[in-house]
Amino acid sequence: YEVSHDDDAAIQTVPTVKLPDTRDLEVLNEIINETGDDRNVIGSEDRVVMVVEDDLRFAKIMVDKAHEMGLKAVVATSFGDVFDLANKFRPVAVTLDVKLPDASGWRILDLFKNDINFRHIPVHLISGEENRLLAMQRGARSFSLKPLKNEALHVLFEDIVRYKDYRPKHVLVVEDNELDYSSIAKMLHHDEHVAIHIADTGRKALELIKEQEYDCIIVDYMLPDIGGMEFIQEINNVKKLALTPVIIYSAKDFSPKEKTQLKQFANRILLKDVQSLELLLEEVVLHLHIDHKDLLPEKRRIIENLRSREDVLANKTVLVVDDDVRNLFALTTAFERYNINVITAESGQEAINILGDNKHVDMVLMDIMMPEMDGYETTQKIRREHKNNVLPIIAVTAKAMKGDREKCIEAGASDYITKPVKIDQLLSL
Repeated sequence: YEVSHDDDAAIQTVPTVKLPDTRDLEVLNEIINETGDDRNVIGSEDRVVMVVEDDLRFAKIMVDKAHEMGLKAVVATSFGDVFDLANKFRPVAVTLDVKLPDASGWRILDLFKNDINFRHIPVHLISGEENRLLAMQRGARSFSLKPLKNEALHVLFEDIVRYKDYRPKHVLVVEDNELDYSSIAKMLHHDEHVAIHIADTGRKALELIKEQEYDCIIVDYMLPDIGGMEFIQEINNVKKLALTPVIIYSAKDFSPKEKTQLKQFANRILLKDVQSLELLLEEVVLHLHIDHKDLLPEKRRIIENLRSREDVLANKTVLVVDDDVRNLFALTTAFERYNINVITAESGQEAINILGDNKHVDMVLMDIMMPEMDGYETTQKIRREHKNNVLPIIAVTAKAMKGDREKCIEAGASDYITKPVKIDQLLSL
């Protein structure tokens, strides 16, 4: 048992608690043989695409297309593989199927976009159901609807190849206030990575859009010549801007109804205030898929400080319930790296006693397979005896079995995950 963690802050990896490996070598060989997965022949100079897909036939189609475009590919068929492969191969892009056997693709997308070390990687979401708007709002580079036709597949991989090598990224700022657009340009400009273009009216912006392609558009809602909603709807109808993120950056305090309308066309809405320029930098870096380590030192610090402030579990207390002391030790070590306080219990009854004495537990991590009182019964007793339906209880199971999640939720768990436990996965729950 060990906690995998790189101590060099400049090249941090996703901490993984190494619990017993349940993947059979034969299954791994099947993935490689059936899809043409390149994991055993990847060199340091190769550009790698990670295909997250449990349908091996479709995965092979994706791998073949990657090869056709001069890329190498690795295939992750379950959640347990995703971040191990991302750590090892540092892919230039990820194609992500929404439906996986042990996790939702939406959850994996959120994990990528909330991890400072992976959030720059473009994630191309693939689904059998139309959810384009939600995908773009949550940070996906693109959204494709299954089944993918050859033309759509080619467009997807063409974007992967082009976007990785294409510099600088062009940002259009639509803002009539000179002080504001000067501040934005100063904050966002970064040598060869980002080029800033200014339009002080909506009509001028529309002319510029005809002449050039932009990778991100920042819009002040209060324009002098055209209504903000009208302008945003107009650029939404421009076909070549289909993948272009739009960020509304305005002093206007939008009503809930206005926000709902705007979210149909905009990836993010930011209110101008004291900290908003820093938030704008973070959003642009995220949507342009720039690695924060490539930023100038002062801007890199801004991103890192914003991310550390968002660490919702820092200084919180987690109760870890597991009858295996090795698991308790591994999880405690991993949590403490995130400044999380840990209390441990080796049985269900001990966990119940601790909760009776300690009113300041913020989350419970509950192993399901324990002797005497298992995780299901312990969870039920906690809900019943402590009359606490708010406390997050995360159930942990050794394998993803059909019906497990339903059983855990029925017993009173807030969510459920499978081993090996990934700390970043817990932080996103």
